[in-house]
Amino acid sequence: MTRHRKTWTPQEKLEVLNFRKEHGLTKASREFSVSTVSILAWEKKYEEMGPGGLEAGSKSSIEKELQKVLRENRELKAMVAEKDLELRIKDSMLKKSQQRNLKS
Repeated sequence: MTRHRKTWTPQEKLEVLNFRKEHGLTKASREFSVSTVSILAWEKKYEEMGPGGLEAGSKSSIEKELQKVLRENRELKAMVAEKDLELRIKDSMLKKSQQRNLKS
């Protein structure tokens, strides 16, 4: 059995936010059967982007840019880690080679 998630229209989200302002977070959560986390997320998007932020899938250009930068950062970290590993292996091989030459 699968659980179906309720989708909220921007008008419904706005109604929940207005109710939250008057009655508080917990009461709004119970009244509309929506999680407090969702209400807080809607509130944050509404404050940042206005009514357009309540549209489904709406992300600000800042959020998109942040995701792009974070992805690039992960890729660069992986590249640096790979190069570091290569250098350690070369160092290790060089030390072994020098030790063999000293023993000979």
